Order: sequence, then structure tokens, then C-alpha cells
Amino acid sequence: MTRIQILAATALVVVACPLSAQSAEPVAAAASTTAPVPVASTLPPIPAARQFMHWGEVESSYDESENSSSVSLTLPFDDTQRDVFIRRGEVRKAELSTGFVYDGKAMKALPDVVTMMLKVTRPTSVALKSDREGTGDIAIYVDGGVPIVVPGPLVSRNGIDFAANRPRNVEDTYIIVLSLSQYLRIVNGAQVDAQLHDLRLEFTGGPLEAMRDLASRLDVTP
Repeated sequence: MTRIQILAATALVVVACPLSAQSAEPVAAAASTTAPVPVASTLPPIPAARQFMHWGEVESSYDESENSSSVSLTLPFDDTQRDVFIRRGEVRKAELSTGFVYDGKAMKALPDVVTMMLKVTRPTSVALKSDREGTGDIAIYVDGGVPIVVPGPLVSRNGIDFAANRPRNVEDTYIIVLSLSQYLRIVNGAQVDAQLHDLRLEFTGGPLEAMRDLASRLDVTP
């Protein structure tokens, strides 16, 4: 089972149990088209495949034992990219993963949800203080409109860099499950930022381009 398939399985548990200054490198697109792909009238358009400018990696895989396929994006941040992405909050390392899963080898229907995983490493005292801020939901602001608000639960916390049997830092993992409509609304935005506990996140630039790249892989086979 691939990382994004494990992530999707965790996302099902989460759903069931409520709880521009970025540097960029070109990433090859899946296929060449010239206009956004029309989808059901209730959904925002799927971005057209093109040369997306970001430093992440998009991978596709098929799990024979599960008879399911996954498309996943992994976007690590170096120190400069991290400081642009994390606009508020003390974070030493950050990584964003996003993906979707569908049945079989060929996509016969669009997936219902897209799952995001945010992993951050920070001092233990900072993480504990962050837990007390906010509601545990993530609010995602698209072009200054009404925010998309969904649960952003902390699903794991691992202590690292121990001293005197106490972790000086922790690695926290948050999972955010978005409906396909919500995800497409985000990737069609020009300015996107978010608030999760004390963290203020800026997606505009490389992260948003990477998310558009992932969305362009939503290609239903007739």
C-alpha cells in the first residue's frame, strides 16, 4: 500500500470520527492541453495540464492487492521556502503531501475527496502552546472570500532530539480532508492562505502551483 493510500485510509477514520516569493523549479505536466477541463456543473474547473512551476514531486502508482490507484504530491520545504510558507508560527521543518485514490488502474469517476497531510517539526514547548490556540479546524481563505473551514486534526506527535529523556522537538502530523469541490476551489484561486492553530500558512506561489499540478491529473477515462 502506497503512502497516499495509507493516508487516504487514515482520512476515512478522520471523516468518520470528528475530532509568492517562493523559489520554483519546473515540473513536467502529465499531458498537454490548452484550456481548463470542464467537469460537472457543480464543480470548479480542473486546471489544464501545463508546465507547472514548483519543486515538488508528483507520483502515480497502482496497488494490485487493493485494486486501486493513487496520485500523490510531496512538497518538502527548504529553510527559505519554509519561511515563506509558514507566515506565523515557529517551525523548523515542514512538508506538505496531497493526493487522491481511485478504484482500478484507470480513473472511471472523479474521486470524492482529496487528502492533505501537513508535517511540521518544532520545539516541544511551541507545539504545546499551539495546541491551545484555535479550535482544531483549518480555515482556508481563497481570494479573500468566505473561508473553507474543515477539521485539521493532529493525528500523530513524535518526540525527537531527546535530552534528559525529554524531547526538545516534536514532529506533528495534521490531516485535512477536502471535498473535490473544495480542493478545486482552492487551486482555482489566485491568493490562498490558511490558519491552523497558531500557524499561518501561505499557499500562493510554489505550493499552490504544486496543488494545481496534482489537480490536473484528474483525468477520467471514458
